[in-house]
Amino acid sequence: MSVSNGFNVRDANLKNTRTLPGSATTVYSTGIRVDNGTNGTFVAECELLITAPAAAVGQLANTETLVYFIQTDDNSSFSSATNISGTLITQTGAGGAGAAGATARFKLPTNVEKYIRLGVTKTGSTDASSLTATLEVLF
Repeated sequence: MSVSNGFNVRDANLKNTRTLPGSATTVYSTGIRVDNGTNGTFVAECELLITAPAAAVGQLANTETLVYFIQTDDNSSFSSATNISGTLITQTGAGGAGAAGATARFKLPTNVEKYIRLGVTKTGSTDASSLTATLEVLF
């Protein structure tokens, strides 16, 4: 019997991508439902994997940032969304080279609601809309 080194099993139905902002704004992925039904229990023990792509200077100029975070809500419309992660990744354009790609893992807290989504806030005027971030649930 082998011992697992963490959460690495993927489910294509529990993966969302989101095009990054084209200007200074915040964008959100579609929600992923993380409860098991009407009784309020949640998915098995898991982690979220957030993948931020590398950004060239034309997509993220010097001092501009991309900030990634997770929200939760009981409604799929996210009408009362709550940020549950704080900042998971911050990419800052620097040295005329943009920013390197990055990943972060986040374990869902016990007070997570029915749906989760990825949020990305961008500062500055360069256009990062040719890039895509990913949110995955790993078991």
